[in-house]
Amino acid sequence: MEERWVLHCDCNSFYASVELLAHPELRQKCVAVCGDPESRHGIILAKNEPAKKLGVKTAETIWQAKRKCPDLVLLPPHRELYRKYYRIINTIYQRYTDRVEPFSIDESWLDVTGSWQLFEKSPAALADRLRAEVKAATGLTISVGVSFNKVFAKLGSDYKKPDATTLISRQNYKD
Repeated sequence: MEERWVLHCDCNSFYASVELLAHPELRQKCVAVCGDPESRHGIILAKNEPAKKLGVKTAETIWQAKRKCPDLVLLPPHRELYRKYYRIINTIYQRYTDRVEPFSIDESWLDVTGSWQLFEKSPAALADRLRAEVKAATGLTISVGVSFNKVFAKLGSDYKKPDATTLISRQNYKD
């Protein structure tokens, strides 16, 4: 019986990363995408890596985030832009399998059981190829979990970020 292979592809800090494509001068600063504090929708929707390192969390209020990170740069969301990048990225995934299951605007599972060997020497190599293609096409990074089921694939994409591939196999999942 053929071994099942599932990839979980997760865009890294998706909203913030998309916003930073238009603001490369802010890449090294702490940045968050948030609702409008004036209309009392002031929560953090996404943050970049420097803000994460200072403890800024998704869904916390802006005032809490600013207490942790006084120099936090706040950017408004551009949802149509996020949908545009979602479509580009999922089109890349569909080049490698017709079994793409979006989980959210920035996450998808790909069942590559019947297709990975058409493109690469291993499922993990295909994950690395996807990471490179998404980055080349969009400027965005993804983390990919590679495993024998969706749960472990999701754990793999969360295990090491940003821009990483993590293999959780039947041989190493207990570790």
